[in-house]
Order: sequence, then C-alpha cells, then structure tokens
Amino acid sequence: MSNPPNDEYRRSYGGERVLTADRVEIVDGLRVWTNDLETGTISLADAEYEWNGSERRYVLWFKVIRDDRPGERGVLQSDDRVATRHPFTREAA
Repeated sequence: MSNPPNDEYRRSYGGERVLTADRVEIVDGLRVWTNDLETGTISLADAEYEWNGSERRYVLWFKVIRDDRPGERGVLQSDDRVATRHPFTREAA
C-alpha cells in the first residue's frame, strides 16, 4: 500500500478524462452496465476521486441511476466497475 500524493486521500473531480472498464470515456449521462450487471446512466454531479493504495492511483467514484430504480438517488460505482457493453453478451447498455 502506498500513500497518496500530498496525503490527499480524496480529491474533487475536475472533468479529467477517465475511462470505463471497456475503455470508453466517462461523461455525464453515459449509459453503462454496473458491476451488478444492471443498466443505468452515470451522474457526475457529486463525483470525486479516492486514493487506492494497492493500485497506487486515484479511482473516480460517481453515481449510476439504475433503470429499474428510477426513484433512487443512484448507486456508487467506480471507473473500473462500469462498462458500456455487457461483459458476456456484448449488448450495449
């Protein structure tokens, strides 16, 4: 495990280019599959980075508004946990 630069474990998201697990740029409103294989739409309203010491990088965390739960505020997901295509069927979200 490593310490983050300047001991900053969390930092705000400033619009930097971040990619999904299948290498698509994350933008507000992007349709994705979650790590639970549910579809939804990304909301970057409260997105922020969190330091992952084992990976030695900042991970972007954001909300996904799932299709089957339209009234919820969203479920937290990270950049490496979402994809625009289903991992097995390759179906688009």
